[in-house]
Amino acid sequence: MSGDDEGRPVTKRRRLIARPQVPPGPLRDLKALIYELYVEAGAPSLEEMAALVAADDGLAGAPEKDTIHRIIRDTAVPPSQADVVAVVTVLARATTTWDGHDVAQRARDLWVAARLGSAVGVPLGEVTDPFVLEVHRPIASEREGTLPPLPPYVPRSHDRQLAGVVGRAAGGASVMAVLVAGSSAGKTRACWQALEPLREAGGWRLWHPFDPTRPEAALRDLDRVGPRTVVWLNETQDYLAGEAGERVAAGLRTLLAAPARGPVLVLGTLWPEHHAELTRRPGSQVRQVLDGTIIEVPETFTGADPAALQHAAGADARLAEAIEHAEDGQITQYLAGGPELLARLTAAEPAAKALIWAAMDARRMGHRNALPLSLLEEAVPAYLTATQYDQLGQDWLERALAYTAQPCKGASGPVTRIRTQRPHHGRRRRTPHASAHDGGPVYQLADYLDQHGRQARAGQIPPIGFWEAIAVHAHPADQGALGNAAWKRGLYRDATQLHKNATTHGDPRAARSLVDHMHRLHPTDQRPAAHAASHAALNDPGGVALLLGVLREIGADDQVTALLARDPAAQAALDDPGGVALLLGVLREAGADDQVTALLARNPAAHVALDAPYAVADLLGVLREVGAGTQVTALADRAVAQVAVDAPYAVAVLLGVLREVGAGIQVTALADRAVAQVALDDPNGVANLLGVLREAGAGIQVTALADRAVAQVALDNPYVVAVLLGVLREVGADDQVTALLARNPAAQVALDNPYVVAVLLGGLREVGADDQVTALLARNPAAQVALDNPYGVALLLGGLREAGAGDRVTALADRAAAQVALDNPGGVAFLLGGLREVGSDKQATALLARNPAAQVALNAPYAIAVLLGRLREVGAGTQVTALADRAVAQVALGNLGGLALLLGRLRQAGAGDQVTALADRLLAVGMLEQFLQIGDHRERYRFGREPKGHPTDRWGWEDLLDPK
Repeated sequence: MSGDDEGRPVTKRRRLIARPQVPPGPLRDLKALIYELYVEAGAPSLEEMAALVAADDGLAGAPEKDTIHRIIRDTAVPPSQADVVAVVTVLARATTTWDGHDVAQRARDLWVAARLGSAVGVPLGEVTDPFVLEVHRPIASEREGTLPPLPPYVPRSHDRQLAGVVGRAAGGASVMAVLVAGSSAGKTRACWQALEPLREAGGWRLWHPFDPTRPEAALRDLDRVGPRTVVWLNETQDYLAGEAGERVAAGLRTLLAAPARGPVLVLGTLWPEHHAELTRRPGSQVRQVLDGTIIEVPETFTGADPAALQHAAGADARLAEAIEHAEDGQITQYLAGGPELLARLTAAEPAAKALIWAAMDARRMGHRNALPLSLLEEAVPAYLTATQYDQLGQDWLERALAYTAQPCKGASGPVTRIRTQRPHHGRRRRTPHASAHDGGPVYQLADYLDQHGRQARAGQIPPIGFWEAIAVHAHPADQGALGNAAWKRGLYRDATQLHKNATTHGDPRAARSLVDHMHRLHPTDQRPAAHAASHAALNDPGGVALLLGVLREIGADDQVTALLARDPAAQAALDDPGGVALLLGVLREAGADDQVTALLARNPAAHVALDAPYAVADLLGVLREVGAGTQVTALADRAVAQVAVDAPYAVAVLLGVLREVGAGIQVTALADRAVAQVALDDPNGVANLLGVLREAGAGIQVTALADRAVAQVALDNPYVVAVLLGVLREVGADDQVTALLARNPAAQVALDNPYVVAVLLGGLREVGADDQVTALLARNPAAQVALDNPYGVALLLGGLREAGAGDRVTALADRAAAQVALDNPGGVAFLLGGLREVGSDKQATALLARNPAAQVALNAPYAIAVLLGRLREVGAGTQVTALADRAVAQVALGNLGGLALLLGRLRQAGAGDQVTALADRLLAVGMLEQFLQIGDHRERYRFGREPKGHPTDRWGWEDLLDPK
């Protein structure tokens, strides 16, 4: 110990954290408040402050030392408001002059103001180039005259819907709209046009996140979006697909639900297949954020004023040309160069055509639309015959790229280079985004050809040279998805190589696939498990949990130990409640109590996002199972106050779990919020929520929700009315049933749709509303309903019979058998069954005599399977054979579940040859299991199948390459 001249000990003065230098504004005020508290509290050490925070379970935030240092010292807005509040609260307690509650509220307000003060985007008035926002460049015109960048815009029906959404944003609401249609149908142009009222109003900004990648940009800055901002998410699947998609969706839901950050307008675009894929998983963040936002854009130019269209064509030669030459009314596609792109593909020389095919295959197998030139160069020869390859000149690649880059009547060419620099507004981060991971150039496939390739090449498995090129040159982050695509097509060796590559780059989900697949082929080889345990990144809790699970399943105890020794509990991200719940559960099952304790010590209940009620419910249950009662309470408190309550099914699940964990106070609080705010456009969800409320003994809330539903339900939607009537009766809300019937739904329903009439008729009968049933039948729906919906006709036939209206049944059956459209196979099957059920055998025979097997469309495999089964039931053997032959050769390869059912129905019909033929086609779309069920396929293709169809030779771990 040192001392002064008199020998007295000297106390070393504590070194203060430096005060941040921040420009004037809310951020400086926030930093000044924090620093003043820090000084008045005696400048406690980071360890002391972290200990004070950790000791208070009532704080929502739980910052550790490094985070606390940044909150005090950094010049940026702290990412977490909860962490800021935690720091100022414990500092205020250490002073004698500050009130903790007051200072916490001040910090909250200043944090919000600071966030909004650094809002992203640029003034909307400065965004004048539509092509920067990815509006398609229109074709050029050979006719004379100077034309504006875009042809005149002629509104259609979807524009009116979109204008309504924009109007709500202009009026102060935070709203989202996603336009869905195929490529070049006019989605992005419609969004561009819809911005005009906001431009005129002034004060709006536009933010288009894309650099360095779309999801990265969104995740980095989404919490900086402030009021009066348009969030431009063109190609929305690029933001919402993949592992980052759930986090982006959660951020969007938080943004839309935050009054202090509104109004905001989120605009997006999707292809139908992307929408179907994104919304496939019930309860996901992505499905929740898209729910209620979709606006369908017609593929053809319908719904427009013909006079307005002709007037616009008179002023613009491009539009006039499109009207004159576009097929089937696809004017917007013609304007975007779609037909010219297909013509360019058809006329291409072999090398250029092969380059386009390789780009198509890379996209449909799962690579991002930033294709490395090195990948394309190496893949192209695999698409050429030996003669074509021998005839290539030395400059074949340059010639192919020049051909594919050439504009199509002014629109972008088939495959074009992504420029390193792109136009932008204001200062941007110096992050490269237009080069391959190896630094080389990257190219993009025109999205019209991207969509065309997914259909035209659906039955093609890319050649072996493609997969070899992908394994070497594909973006590391895409190799896991590419490996999945290869495995589902029987390409075991190529798939495993890709999964090994992805694992080496840290993908824990690819690592799980690597371990699982290699164990099937070589059960005693521990090298894949060791590779996975040592290379998988640990920040994805769900992925790590899946990897741990498969390692335990195969008995790889040493690798489980090795993975746990890397301390995943300390590295797992805490924002995803579902992932955290999964990891906690697997750690507990593995007996890794130290890891469970370590993960709980990081207080995930205070950090997880609350936008996914299903996942929050899962985490609540797991926290209870591991005995973390304090965190159960804390998470329950956060959830009931902040969780989105717009989805009634999700709220019902969360309420159920809250009851199970004994959180009675929180059940009441959430029930009150849900009753007041839940959307009423999902009748089944409302029904489920009413049932859960009744089970919870929340009688007051049941009555309140029933009153809301009865008062607000639209009577022009009889399906909603019918479901609501049923559930109101089930929960004993008899007064509300009476009130709803008093609104006389039978008199207001339109009679053109047989389905809605049938649903309402059934609902009225179930609640004993005989007067309403009589009133509805008196309007003679059997004579008025349209016959374009065979499902609805069949349902109405049954409803009329149950209501005792036999003469109406006969009349409708006669009409349907003679006139119903035969293009819908599922509808025809349902109608055949309906006619037989009501005893209209003569009409069923008449319907069969029209030979539906030869006329139904083949684009819906599930419906075809249903019709095959129905034709077998009625003994129409000739039509069964005819339909089976048509389906095997021509059925669309889109709906995998439908294709599986179709294969099963063919087996039931004894159509062995057709089963084998269809199974070969199905492998190209990834239906491996169905292929392996044929004959000796499982044993013959034990080590995989080559793209040309022959079995892969035996191979093992030593045959796989080590990635770069």
